[in-house]
Amino acid sequence: MARHTSIRTDTLAVFLGCIDAALRSPAENAALEDITRAVCTLVAHSPVYFGIYRRDAPPLALGPDAADEWNRSYTDGHYLLDPSYEAFQKMDASVCLLPAQVFPRDFRSSEYYLSYYRPFGMVDEICFLIRLDEESAAYVSVMRLGSTKPFSAAECQRLASVLPAMDAAMRHACALHARGVPALDDAGRALHRHLSEAFGNFGREQLSERESEVTRLLLKGLAPKVVGRMLDIAPGTVRNHIKSIYAKLGVRSQAELLAAFFDALAGGQGALQPPD
Repeated sequence: MARHTSIRTDTLAVFLGCIDAALRSPAENAALEDITRAVCTLVAHSPVYFGIYRRDAPPLALGPDAADEWNRSYTDGHYLLDPSYEAFQKMDASVCLLPAQVFPRDFRSSEYYLSYYRPFGMVDEICFLIRLDEESAAYVSVMRLGSTKPFSAAECQRLASVLPAMDAAMRHACALHARGVPALDDAGRALHRHLSEAFGNFGREQLSERESEVTRLLLKGLAPKVVGRMLDIAPGTVRNHIKSIYAKLGVRSQAELLAAFFDALAGGQGALQPPD
């Protein structure tokens, strides 16, 4: 491992000891606990969540927190709008996503952030994406919650510098997990297909193709000016599209648009009924 100038020698020794314990562990949860301890030697007051992204199924939450409310709502469809999930779809190697990548510009003011992340007390996040194969990647979400401060530049540097060690430890933990679970069944694939199609088809009967593009980006929490840059259209044109989208779908705000999308997911519909 390369020398980490931002990590004290004694701290690095503790970190590596925890990683070594994870690599030696014969049990999945024990390995994940060792990885959590390793992370917390570098960045204190940081809960850690684990899971696996899959291209043809919803994410799979790992560890003792797998069944908590955060993970249940995430795997029920919120993952489709997550910048980390989008990064997984584009990745070709393991990566450490720093806060500016996990939370794009203006993301914290978006309705997706306010309605999903904020209620759980999310302040900041760094996310490791560990490529397992062409179809899946493990994620390690390192969070700041409640009244804690966002990650400092030094803390970001520390975590980014240990990507190779995190890669090895998570590959081992995921291999342990794979021994104890059955292969992905048709129900899991069908659920992901339904959720993905609902996202792609949301409002399609009422909206033009361009309006549908704008809607999908708004649902992901991107600000209108960012939408304009991504689609190479003027701010005034974006505002006109948003006004038309709201009128056609019978909503009055980005919050109502997001609520309508999750109602569509829950109801198995890819499009809204035309407003009265």
